[in-house]
Amino acid sequence: IPDPRARFGAYPHQLSGGLKQRVMIAMAMALRPRLLIADEPTTALDATIRAQILELLRQLSSTTGTAVLLITHDFGVVNEIADRVAVMYAGMIVEEGTRRELLSHPRHPYAQGLFKSIPRPEARGGKLEEIKGVVPRPGRWPHGCRFEPRCPHAFDRCRAELPRRTATSATQGAWCHLVDYEVHT
Repeated sequence: IPDPRARFGAYPHQLSGGLKQRVMIAMAMALRPRLLIADEPTTALDATIRAQILELLRQLSSTTGTAVLLITHDFGVVNEIADRVAVMYAGMIVEEGTRRELLSHPRHPYAQGLFKSIPRPEARGGKLEEIKGVVPRPGRWPHGCRFEPRCPHAFDRCRAELPRRTATSATQGAWCHLVDYEVHT
């Protein structure tokens, strides 16, 4: 934080978004937690400040041993800082694995749809991919897989039964009947 003495007496509205983020991280780290949960810590920050905040989280984690659980919708952030990734849909983990494996080879249809919907410079002017339908309302989950109403590959088992984790490698797994079928056939 530049000029910390002057900033010490400042009100929140007198600080930039990046400085507010740094203050919140400092407050969270003051007690030396074993786990820091960072929920969208870089949202609404410009690219330079975002990079600084991510580097700060990386440094704090390595110097203090604090594990960081990062919650984000930004795959750029995931790619920069994550070791392991869990993709959630409707309050449930649908796929998890190492960053490299999950980003390069997603197995769950929802994770695949997310990656297809990322805007790409080479597709400029084209139509963005989308995941059809809407997330079910909490408490009104389908009986089987929560993604089933939106899944382009759903079959009867998806409607009837909640999927269990299927290991797709030593470091990756997905909660999907289709993946289970592929792995066991």
